[in-house]
Parts: sequence; C-alpha cells; structure tokens
Amino acid sequence: MSTTRNRPRWARCATLFTGLLVIPALAAGCAQSPEPSESGGDPDAGTAAGGGAAPAVDPACPSGLTAQQLGGAVDYAPADVDGDGTKDTVSIGTVTGGDAGCSAALVVTTGAGTAVAALPGLEIVPPRALVPGGVATVDGQAVIAAPLSFSPRGGGEVGLFTLEDGALVPLEAENGQPWAIVATVDDGGGVPQSIGCASDGLTHSTSSQDGMGGPVQITTTHYTLDGTTLVRDGQSSQTVTERGTALGDHGLSIFSDC
Repeated sequence: MSTTRNRPRWARCATLFTGLLVIPALAAGCAQSPEPSESGGDPDAGTAAGGGAAPAVDPACPSGLTAQQLGGAVDYAPADVDGDGTKDTVSIGTVTGGDAGCSAALVVTTGAGTAVAALPGLEIVPPRALVPGGVATVDGQAVIAAPLSFSPRGGGEVGLFTLEDGALVPLEAENGQPWAIVATVDDGGGVPQSIGCASDGLTHSTSSQDGMGGPVQITTTHYTLDGTTLVRDGQSSQTVTERGTALGDHGLSIFSDC
C-alpha cells in the first residue's frame, strides 16, 4: 500500500499545498529546489557517471582507503574504468594496518570516488616487469588484470576484475569461482602464456613442449563476457617450430594485443 512517505516528492508537496492553504509558507517551501548537502556539494554527487552507483571500498579494507595510502604501490597505465570518458588511475599495493582480509588492494581512483578490491592472497607486490597488469576494454566493459598472489621465486596467480554497481568485483568462471590463472612469471624462465583480446571477448593462451625441444603447441581458449562471468566458448591450437614465436620466450603477457 502506498504511504505518504513513499509517494514522490512532487505528490507530497501537492497534497500539502491543497490541504494546508492556511500555511502558505509550507506550500512555498515545497516548490523550492532541494538544499545542498552539509558538505556544500550537490546532493546527488555520490552518484557515479552514467547513473551508476558511487565507487565503493571493499568491506574487508579500511574505509576511506586511497591509492596514496598503499605501500610499495605499482601504478598501471591510466584507463577509463567507469565509462565516463576520462582516464582513471589504477594501482595495487600493500595496505598498512590492514588485516589478513586486506593485506593488499587493487585501487581505482575515478572522478566520482575511489573503488577498492581486497587482495588477501597478495603479500608482496610484483613489479610490472614480472606481472604487467593493466586494463582492457571488452565489449564496452573495462576489465582489470591484477596479481592475486606472488612468490619471490616467480610464481603467482593473476585474476580479472571489473567495476559493477560501484564495486570492484572479480570476474568469475562458469562454476561461480573467481577466474584466475597460475603463471610462472620470473624473468629468467617460466612457461610462456598470455591473456589477450579478441574482437568479441578475451583469450588465454598457453604453450607446451616436449622435453626433447620439439615443436611447440600453442593452445588458445576464447571467452565472452556475460556481466561478471567469463563464458568459455571456443578453443584452438597451433604448432610452431620455435618457442618464442607466438608468446615470447618466457613469462607472462597481459593485454599486449588489446
């Protein structure tokens, strides 16, 4: 049942004006524009560009966390993450004073505010030379690649994130689990692999070779993006004669073809 509290502001004002003519000052007040917030800004300033929700901080992280507060921060190339036409700052780093649920964080600073995703498995932030994270636009949606874990020996996980209703959320596989790859990313070796772009989605390519140094098999899996879910919809393979022909000699490539 509709109540006065639930009715639109214009309808409530009309009722007051009609039923309370003896209080003309009240009726006049209903016709006025909404007052600014206490901070002096626009009362709708908390709404992000395009009508989406304002950027939010992961509840596991300290409220008000910003990129300037990250330890050992690594900045990726600026990119338009929230879709407002301007480039945003994308950073990862450790969180000083953060608990186990937010030992590190992915932070995107936009014109509307700061969005933060906790990276609880990341204790050491890898340099860009080892984990070249960044942002790609997939079917009009920004996708961020960032390390989920990292070992000084050169191994770690890399996951993908996107901005959904103001929150940075991980992209999921079709089983509902966060999509991630395990990569050997040291600069002295490791199995070459890449996360790249296709005309209508993302690709993940890996290589394999027998111990005798024979031909290299490159396997590429294609995904389309359905909201926050990566849907696997194809796979192809090719054989090359040299290991570095398709994916480089070693390490990890992220969005190099995007």
